Amino acid sequence: MPLRVFLIAVLLAATGATADVIAQPLTPHFAAWDRYFSVSAESFERRGQPGLRGYVTNRYGVAAMRVQLLVDSLDASGQVVAQRVEWLPDTLPGFGRGYFELPAPPPASSYRVSVFAFEFIQASLIQSP
Repeated sequence: MPLRVFLIAVLLAATGATADVIAQPLTPHFAAWDRYFSVSAESFERRGQPGLRGYVTNRYGVAAMRVQLLVDSLDASGQVVAQRVEWLPDTLPGFGRGYFELPAPPPASSYRVSVFAFEFIQASLIQSP
């Protein structure tokens, strides 16, 4: 019986300790993402639901795949109040652009959209001797 009480006490202590952890805000995986991409976005409403639409432009000459967008909801003072990560549906060709429509996080004063993560497609040229 004392072992059971001890295990329950440890479990409760561990659960209580994790409740005080504050989540860190998300930031793009590659800090200089804006060197390779530009994002233009505007908010819209469809059937009473807020959304964001716009374009991601690939300024680099290599196609990018698995592009994820980070949407920040900002309050009137510019502080992040909510975040959401969404996938861009298609591969972005080199020097090309892609259109997106995303559900917006909870209503906010403004939104900021950035490239959260991406992979450039690299190919090798195989030549015969």
